[in-house]
Amino acid sequence: MRIIYKYGLAIIKKNKILLCEPFAFKDLILPGGIKEGEESYCENLIRETREELGENAELDIKSLKYIGNFTDYAAGRENVLVEIELYIGTIKGGLKASSEIKDLIWFSPKDDKAILSAIIRNKILPFLIKQKYLSE
Repeated sequence: MRIIYKYGLAIIKKNKILLCEPFAFKDLILPGGIKEGEESYCENLIRETREELGENAELDIKSLKYIGNFTDYAAGRENVLVEIELYIGTIKGGLKASSEIKDLIWFSPKDDKAILSAIIRNKILPFLIKQKYLSE
């Protein structure tokens, strides 16, 4: 089975996590993306933040903290796995869905989990709750 390797960014405020609704499929995903060339996780997340969350969204690099690697089925793709190297961090500036992102959603653990990608629903959200980044 094919595996896609991505960096993901968890932005949490007021017990909600920022998720992206892409144009390409219905499941909500994390900001972040596939590594391009030799870029580091930090370079990737800076680039993806600007591309997906708008030009005014500035990633606070000093806030970035690695919190784990997670693997599950990729959103919008059959028979493909995704492995996400996940970081938690903060954003300065305004947020605006851009590029391949249709909308930005502040998701609460009490919201309908059926709209989440498999990796967020099955692995990342339970981890964030267990580690008390979010509460149910």
